[in-house]
Amino acid sequence: MSCILRISGESLDIETALSTCTVQPYLMWKKGEPRLLKGKTHRDSGANFAASEADFDEFPRQLAEATNYLKTHASALALLVATPGVQHSTLDFGLSFQEGSVTQSFHFPSAFIKLAAQIGIGVEVSQYACSDD
Repeated sequence: MSCILRISGESLDIETALSTCTVQPYLMWKKGEPRLLKGKTHRDSGANFAASEADFDEFPRQLAEATNYLKTHASALALLVATPGVQHSTLDFGLSFQEGSVTQSFHFPSAFIKLAAQIGIGVEVSQYACSDD
């Protein structure tokens, strides 16, 4: 998945936060648990939710699916983001870096930004080096 909603916080009780949430994450972690990086532990608790299954080179599809995701789950996500202990709530668009490009830009319509802001979610773009293979 390439567009992920992440919520987290140092004092967040993630199990309690998710216990009444109608939207379920594909990944959850707790502060102090081992991370995938050997020898590292999580500094906070949180969860990841798939907002789009589009590929890294499909920004228009990611945006459309993420918009639909936010509209469909707006109430549940707003309650989740307002849970005590939530410090970060970000919708991260994972996009491929186009080799040889001098610049790349991605436009977020004002209606999308307004929807995310009303729920209490920030927006970011993470670019990844990807090959055509």
